[in-house]
Amino acid sequence: MRIAIGDIMTRNFAAIEPGGSLHNAAKEMINKKVNSLLITSGKKLLGIITARDILWAITKKPGLNLKDFSVMDVATRKIAVIKPSADISQALNKMKQYGFRRLPVLSRGDVI
Repeated sequence: MRIAIGDIMTRNFAAIEPGGSLHNAAKEMINKKVNSLLITSGKKLLGIITARDILWAITKKPGLNLKDFSVMDVATRKIAVIKPSADISQALNKMKQYGFRRLPVLSRGDVI
């Protein structure tokens, strides 16, 4: 049985604008109870920020004020993505290949 990504994907994803601060990203993750946020401008995917990225920034720069840095300062910008028509096995293979735990779904260049 074939299962398409579009049938199982999260449709109400958590996102933040590229100018958002690390502080706002952390608050949003807590409020939404998620460990990552897509960084979007409109429907265009610019990057992804994870709780691990924020922790890395804090440990590398002691005394860092999270309000002074934007999410784009520490975000992952090269992101593997997938189409909603792709099969779940393709998604699993791609995630394993790149070592990613998240795989944004794009249709015609827009995050869906």
